[in-house]
Amino acid sequence: MVEFGLCYGDDEEVFVNDVGEENTEEAKLDEMIGVLQDILIDPEFVDMQSDFCRHNCEIFDNVSENKLIYMDIFQQYTDLIETFIDRRLHEKLENFSMEELCNQFQEHEDEIPPEVLDVLLSSIDFEEFKSLMVSFKQNETPCIEITGDALATSSSISHEGGHVSYL
Repeated sequence: MVEFGLCYGDDEEVFVNDVGEENTEEAKLDEMIGVLQDILIDPEFVDMQSDFCRHNCEIFDNVSENKLIYMDIFQQYTDLIETFIDRRLHEKLENFSMEELCNQFQEHEDEIPPEVLDVLLSSIDFEEFKSLMVSFKQNETPCIEITGDALATSSSISHEGGHVSYL
């Protein structure tokens, strides 16, 4: 850890900036978020998620009572999304640890882009998942447009240049 300080009489040290470990941790988090954003706009991921939702959405109803089969489908979706993301993160990040990613996200929750949180929540939060499935059923394919830090919503699908948008 690098520490910068100023010395004043009586050898008292006043720290101006303590940057070493903090910057390394922040750089790691930024890299993980960047890789996650790349994964989420990858046409392979987008197609996989859309195909799964289109294939299973007809079973879902927009009512408060849930059918037992919903949980089976939710588990399949969770396994599919988590396996894909985990595999890609291991490919792209040297010494990647899912535990470290989860810890970083908990510590820096307010710094995580909303579009990344939305996709991750759909794989761990049943109500988010159900909402996604109901949207697909109603032919309101949820828009997830990831271009840097921006998230936009709309209702059809478009693959443009360097970004993917569900419009």
